[in-house]
Amino acid sequence: MSKCTKIFDNLYLNLKQIVTFEVVADEQLKIITSAHPETNESIMLITFSSDADTVLGRATEGFIYVELQELHRIKREISKFMGIKEPKIKQAPVAA
Repeated sequence: MSKCTKIFDNLYLNLKQIVTFEVVADEQLKIITSAHPETNESIMLITFSSDADTVLGRATEGFIYVELQELHRIKREISKFMGIKEPKIKQAPVAA
């Protein structure tokens, strides 16, 4: 089994360093790793952007933008590595 997953062209995530990951919204993952040498913690926010002006793979304002299918692939690979069912966002019921 792979021990890292590709986030973008030259950016990979070491799956063994993940402390927590959370599906913040259907289009965003929040990953906390133990990779930072000083604080022992680093936060990575991976999000989907449909804005044509957004440069994919670029980290801006704390976010790394990827295509939607890549976001789902990353979530699937982390879940498989951790041996858990792929998390989903529970939608609040819509009032009629």
